[in-house]
Amino acid sequence: MLDALHRLLGGAILALVAVPLAPAQDWTNSGGNGARNGLAPGVLGPADADVLWTNTDDFSLIAWHPVVHDGRVFAVREAGFPQTGGPANDAVVAYDLDTGAELWRTTLPYGGDPAVEWIAWIGGARDGRVYASRSSNGQPAPVRALDAATGAAVWTSAATTEAFAYDGVVFAPDGDLIVGDFSSLTRVEATDGSTVWSVPRPCPVSGNCGAAVTDTAAYIDEQVVGGQVVTRVDLATGAMLYSSPTMPGGFIAQNAPFVSPDGQTVYFARTQNNASVDFLYAFRDTGTALVQLWSRAVRWTTSHEHGVGPDGTIYAISPADELMRLDPATGNVLGSTAPLSPFGSPNASPKTAVDALGNVYLSNGWGSTPATNGRLWAFDASLSTTRFTLNLDRQNNGGPALARDGTLVVADRVGVHAFRTPAATTYCTGKTSSLGCVPFLATAGTPSASSTAPFSVQALDALPGEAGVLLYSARKANLSFHGGKLCVKAPFTRVLPPKFAKSTGQPPCSGVLSRNFNNVVQGGGDPGLTVGATVFAQWRQRDPGDPAGFGDSLTDAVRFVVAP
Repeated sequence: MLDALHRLLGGAILALVAVPLAPAQDWTNSGGNGARNGLAPGVLGPADADVLWTNTDDFSLIAWHPVVHDGRVFAVREAGFPQTGGPANDAVVAYDLDTGAELWRTTLPYGGDPAVEWIAWIGGARDGRVYASRSSNGQPAPVRALDAATGAAVWTSAATTEAFAYDGVVFAPDGDLIVGDFSSLTRVEATDGSTVWSVPRPCPVSGNCGAAVTDTAAYIDEQVVGGQVVTRVDLATGAMLYSSPTMPGGFIAQNAPFVSPDGQTVYFARTQNNASVDFLYAFRDTGTALVQLWSRAVRWTTSHEHGVGPDGTIYAISPADELMRLDPATGNVLGSTAPLSPFGSPNASPKTAVDALGNVYLSNGWGSTPATNGRLWAFDASLSTTRFTLNLDRQNNGGPALARDGTLVVADRVGVHAFRTPAATTYCTGKTSSLGCVPFLATAGTPSASSTAPFSVQALDALPGEAGVLLYSARKANLSFHGGKLCVKAPFTRVLPPKFAKSTGQPPCSGVLSRNFNNVVQGGGDPGLTVGATVFAQWRQRDPGDPAGFGDSLTDAVRFVVAP
C-alpha cells in the first residue's frame, strides 16, 4: 500500500540546512535605525493592505512618528497645542503591536508656558525605554526616559537640547542617544541621562538637524560658505574629524544624512527648491576623507527620510515626482515609478521604509489641504509593481514604521493603524471522506527561512492510520479532481515520505496529519523556497472506502509567504 502511494505521488525533499539571514530589528527611531536609511533587515512587510488593527481613540491635530519596540508601538497624540496656563493637550501613548489596545499613556511634565515648552515628541525607543522631550528650536529642554512597559519616568537628561520631532534621535551601538539640533550634537548616556560629550555645530536650518551613525562615526550636515558639507564626528569622543567637499547652494537644507548598509557611503539630499542646486550627493568615507562619488538631481524635500534597499540601491524622488531606484556606485537610475500623485504642494516630506526583499513603503508626508490627500504607496523592489496604496488623513510625520514581525505602522490625524499580512490563509474546498467528514487544513506558527520554531501544516478530521502527503506549488488552483478539488496548480511538489495520520481518539474522523514546513523551506531541496516566496499547499490522503471510487481524500488549501 505504501509503495503504491509512493509511486502515485512521487518526489523527495532533501535534508535540513541552515539559511543565514540578518536578524529582524525593531523600528527604533525616525529612519528606522542608526544609519537612518529606512532598511528593516530580516523583516518582510505586508504584501497587501491587510488591516491588523486601527486605534481611533485619539484624534491628533498633527500626526507624529510612531516607533516600535518589543511588541509595543509608541506615538504622541496631540489634541491641541499647549495652552498658556492650561494643559499640554498631548500624550505619549503605548499600544499593543498585535491588537492596538492601549497599554498606557502619560503626559510629560508641562509648566504651562508654551514659550518655554512645546509639543511632546518621541525620539525613539530601545532597551526597554522610550525617549521623549518638549524641546524645540529656541526652547531647550531635557530628554526624558520612560519605562517602555509602564510609562514610568526613569531619568531626565543632564543636558538640554533644542531638537524636535523632525530632527529625531538615533542610537549608538550601546544604546546611547545621539541628539542633533541647530547648534550642537550631543551624546547622552542611556543608563542615567548623563552627558557623554556635546560639541557645537552650525546646522543650516533649525528643525531638521538630525544625525546618522555607524559603529564608529556620526554624520551631520553643516552650513559653510557657499553651501553645506557633511561632517564625520568620532562617535566615542565627539571630535570633528573631517568634512565632505562643499555642496553648492544657499543656507537652506532641511534633510538629515543617511548611510549605506555597509557603513561606507554617506548620502545627503541638499535641496532648497532650486533645480540648479537640488541634488542627492554620495560620499565615500575612506577613513581619512569624505570623497564625492556622484550627485543626482532630485526633488526639493524637507524632513525626508530616505530608503536604501538590502542590495544598497537608494530610493529617492526625482524632480518629476517619480520614486527612483539609484545605483549606489554611480547614481544612475535603475528604475522608477510613474509620477506620484498627490505628492506635495509645493513641498514634500516623504518617509520611507524598505523590507528585507527591497519592497518599498513610501509616505508622501502630507501636511496640506485637502487633508485626505495623504498617501502611502507600497512597491516591489524594482518599482515596476504597485503592491497597494493607503489613503491617509494628513499623516505629516506619521511613519511608515516596520516592526520586526513585519507589521507596518502608520499614524495620521484619525488614528494609529497597523497592517500585517496573515501568516497563512485558507481557500478552496475539502472532499468528503468515506467516514462522512470533510478534512480541513490548519496551520500553527510562522513560515520562515531561518527560525528554529516550527510552522506546522496540518490536516484535521482526517482518516486515522492512513498515509497522506502534503502537496505544494507556487500557484493555486481550484480544479475538479477525483470527486473533490485539486487546489494547487501543476507542477507541484510532494513532501515525502508520506505521513500516517495519528489518532486524536475522537471518532469517527480522529486522524491528524502534520508537517513542519520550515524544515522543507530550510532543507535546501527546493531553490524556489526563498524569503518572500508564496506557497500554496494541500493535503492528500489515502481513503480505501472513498465513495467517489478514487481511493483518496483531499483537504482544502492554505496560502502563505515565506518570511525571513
